[in-house]
Amino acid sequence: MASNNERVGWSLSGWDDPALLDHASELRHDPENLVRLWKSAGSQLLLVDQQGRFDIDPFGRALIDADGAVPTESTIFVGLLDGTAWFARRVDAALSTTMRHAPLSAGQREIASAALASLNWYRRSRHCVVCGGPLVRTLGGFAAVCRDCDTETFPRTDPAIICAVLDPGDRIYLAHQNSWLDGRVSVLAGFIEAGESVEQAVAREIGEEVDLRLTAMRYLGSQPWPLPRSLMLSFVARSTGGGQVDGEELAWGGWYSREQVVSGLHDQQLTLPPGASVGRRLVNSWLQGTLPSPEG
Repeated sequence: MASNNERVGWSLSGWDDPALLDHASELRHDPENLVRLWKSAGSQLLLVDQQGRFDIDPFGRALIDADGAVPTESTIFVGLLDGTAWFARRVDAALSTTMRHAPLSAGQREIASAALASLNWYRRSRHCVVCGGPLVRTLGGFAAVCRDCDTETFPRTDPAIICAVLDPGDRIYLAHQNSWLDGRVSVLAGFIEAGESVEQAVAREIGEEVDLRLTAMRYLGSQPWPLPRSLMLSFVARSTGGGQVDGEELAWGGWYSREQVVSGLHDQQLTLPPGASVGRRLVNSWLQGTLPSPEG
C-alpha cells in the first residue's frame, strides 16, 4: 500500500522507508557475539574523525591487524547491513566529508547516522548522571552502565521541529541565522522544550523567531540528524502573513515566491541548506510544487 507521503509526492528519500540496517539487538547482550562479528569475514569499519567526517571512496573498509583482535570499548557495533557486520571508531586523522554533503546510499546513510549518533554520545557522556561515576559501555556502544551505582544509560536524542511556513499565496518564509555564511537561508527550526507537544513547539518556535501565527500545520516525517544528536520532525504550516525576525538568532528573513528563490539562487544572492538535510528537501519540494498542503 502506498504511504501518505507517496500519494502527495513528498519523500525524505529513504528515511520514510523500512530500515535497511539491522541493529541486531539480540546479539548485543553477549560480548562474545561482538567479538565473533568483529572477526567474521567481510566485517567493515567506518572511521570517523574528530569533526564527524568520514571517507566515501570507499565508504568503510575491511578490518586490518592494526585494528586489534577484539573491538575496543570505544568501538561501536553499528549493526548488520545485508548480513555484513559494521563497526565505527574515532580517529585523529582528518577525513573527507560529512553527512551534510556526502552522496550516500540509503544503507550508507543509516550506517553513518547510527555511527555518528553513538560516537558523539560516547564523547559527550563519560560520567553517570546519577552519581558522577565513570560509565562502562555495553551493548556494542548502544548503552552504558555506571561502574559505581549500576545505573544504565542510553544515548540521548534531542527532538527538534523544522517547518516550511507558507502564506495564502504559497510564498515560503525563509530566514538567515547570524552564524551562517552570507546569503544562506532556510526554513524555520528549533528544539522542543520540556513539557510541550511537538505541535506546540512548532507554534511557539514560529511565533518566537518570526512573530507569525499559524492557521494550519501538517506533520510530514522525521530525519535523524546526529550533528550532534538531533531528530528533526518536519512540518508544513500556513500563516496569514506578516512576520518579523527576532534579531537575535535570526538576522533577517521574509516571504519569497518561487521566482524570487530561483532568481536569488541563479544570481548567487541566496544559498540553501546542504542537499542531505530535511530543510533542503522541504524547500526543494516547495519549489517543485510537491510539498503537501498544510490543511491536509
